[in-house]
Amino acid sequence: GVNWTVYNTSNSGLPYNYIRAIAIDGQGNKWIGTNGEGLAKFDGVNWTVYKTSNSGLPYNYVRAIAIDGQGNKWIGTFGEGLAKFDGVSWTIYNIWNSGLVDNYVLAIAIDGQGNKWIGTFYGGLAKFDGVNWTGYNTSNSGLPDNVVWAIAIDGQGNKWIGTLGGG
Repeated sequence: GVNWTVYNTSNSGLPYNYIRAIAIDGQGNKWIGTNGEGLAKFDGVNWTVYKTSNSGLPYNYVRAIAIDGQGNKWIGTFGEGLAKFDGVSWTIYNIWNSGLVDNYVLAIAIDGQGNKWIGTFYGGLAKFDGVNWTGYNTSNSGLPDNVVWAIAIDGQGNKWIGTLGGG
């Protein structure tokens, strides 16, 4: 509330100074998505970096992170879809193997029922309930723009969707 602590590549294990996403899990670990150098986990002492070269992360450009009730990390990449990481195994969802509407993921939110809401760069919004996918875009719903930058869910379960040009 008064002082700032700055973590960067020169004083920590952070792999890159361009940060696009941060989420904190139930154990207090910070999950940090970078714009080209993968995903970093900081437990308060140690840094672990996940990249395409040493893990199942499908792409090193991480734009969104959300953590579900089971502790799974949902990681949105800018070009290779969505990854679920349970701490051991990686599951990849993309336009070729699932109902994900676009491989460029910009935002992720998880509602009270565990549904994942995924905002994309070209395809609008996707909802994933763990089995089924539903897509929302300008031609099949009231979504005002197909570029979804931000998603928030309020206490009544309403989804607030921020778009590039549609409001």
